[in-house]
Amino acid sequence: MVIGARLKKRLLLAFTAACFAILLAQTIIRHFWILPTFEAMTKQNDRIDIQRVESQLQQEIDALSKMVFDSAAWDTMYEAAQQRDTQWFNSDYVIADALQRLDVNGWYLYDTQANIIGGGSFNNDYKPYSPTILETPNLLIENNLIILSGDIDNSQSELTHKVRFITIDNTPAVTVAYNVTKSDGTGEFVATLLLWSFIDEDFVENLTPGLANDISFYGTDEAPKYKEHLIRVFGEKRSAVETTQYNRRLYLGVNDQAGDLLFVLSIASRERTYDRSLFDSSLITGLLISGSVFILFYLYINQQVLRPLRKLYILVNSAIRNNDFSARDEYFGNNELHQLGRGMNELFTLIENQRAEILERHQKLKHISNTDSMTTLANRRALDKHFAMLASDTDLASQPISMIVADIDHFKLYNDYYGHDQGDKALCEVANLLKENTQPSNHFVARYGGEEFVIVLSNTDKQEALKVAETLRNAVVTAQITHQGRADLSYVTLSIGVASKAANEAFDSDSLFKIADDALYKAKKQGRNCCVAGWFLTFVYIK
Repeated sequence: MVIGARLKKRLLLAFTAACFAILLAQTIIRHFWILPTFEAMTKQNDRIDIQRVESQLQQEIDALSKMVFDSAAWDTMYEAAQQRDTQWFNSDYVIADALQRLDVNGWYLYDTQANIIGGGSFNNDYKPYSPTILETPNLLIENNLIILSGDIDNSQSELTHKVRFITIDNTPAVTVAYNVTKSDGTGEFVATLLLWSFIDEDFVENLTPGLANDISFYGTDEAPKYKEHLIRVFGEKRSAVETTQYNRRLYLGVNDQAGDLLFVLSIASRERTYDRSLFDSSLITGLLISGSVFILFYLYINQQVLRPLRKLYILVNSAIRNNDFSARDEYFGNNELHQLGRGMNELFTLIENQRAEILERHQKLKHISNTDSMTTLANRRALDKHFAMLASDTDLASQPISMIVADIDHFKLYNDYYGHDQGDKALCEVANLLKENTQPSNHFVARYGGEEFVIVLSNTDKQEALKVAETLRNAVVTAQITHQGRADLSYVTLSIGVASKAANEAFDSDSLFKIADDALYKAKKQGRNCCVAGWFLTFVYIK
């Protein structure tokens, strides 16, 4: 009896030790590897989501900046600012319908002392509105909203801009300001061009499609309630912030000029694809099975529990270490670990799909950023990239390259006669004619600004470029786009300047553009509706 009792106690002790060891091993794996791995993946997803919201807010701000930039670097705007042409600015820019389509609330043109040359604002119902902070010189300077002489002196670029988040009548707003300069960046500092917009539910709805319906907006009154739950503050340097969620949402804050919280954007956090109770049930089930038939079913437990767990750990650890979620493993069993393995495969598939979706959206955003929204031609940004590509590609640089600068004749008269809506349609018709009469393989067509277009002709000498220019001019004439606003002709025509560089000459886009632009000016002086070629000179310095 004593021996039996001792043996029973020893077996019970061995069973208890085995159960404790299994419990300890499972707990260590669960606590130090499995759950931290999932938590790390979850936090990474939260960071990605909040960064997407921040990126889309930045895209909206960049779109506003581009509108101001395009108007600020314009000779006509520069002349209007010099002459304090209030009527021109108000009639061309302070138009309720146009501002409503652009979803902005006001345009202003200020002189160097922050006095208004022209401009105006509208409320959210697009009724005339006068925000004090934007129409008072002292407040403009005090809040650092406009460009001053000191900003120009300290700037490394011809164009200086300021983006500011402020409060207008207890409503968050954003202002974008640029100094006005000529299109070639020359000229003294004469004025500041400023555009502004309320930031509200309508502003949030204009963010990139696909997230707008998921983003919640909290204005100045509500924002302080979420200050402790912010993951990031817009515009601040990114750091390894410990992501937290509140009410199943992630929060991005935006501060005003003084560093005070102005408004908050939030997005629903992703649904967690794992459950802690699953691990608890798995652990208890494993203990019961191992306790009942520990020795007999050791191999079975090893096959059904330990190996899948090891595969799962290797799979997850490899995915996190290599940032590659394309690996999959097969799980044929029905226990919790196999279900978890299949769930992990589904999770990795979800991550891959979301990455692909992000990449697709990135490509769409890239296309939008390089395309003129009205004419669908390449925009100035895409043109600059094309110039950089030509300059860096030695094979292309060794070929003859030509440039065409085309301008619609008397287009201001067209807008004055038919209105800007019809003028936009005429611009689109001319753009389509340029596309239809050029070759996509080696002709790069871009809208340079206003009614001016640039066509870069790769592997094309001066004679061929003149033929292309004449073809484009004839195409526009043949189209007979009615223009009753001009006195000499009753249809739209083009004036075209052409510049070329010979093969093996250095490619200088600025010089080539200036020559073509000067030739365009000569075409205008010669009566318009003609093509004029300029000369590209290569200087050789001899020691």
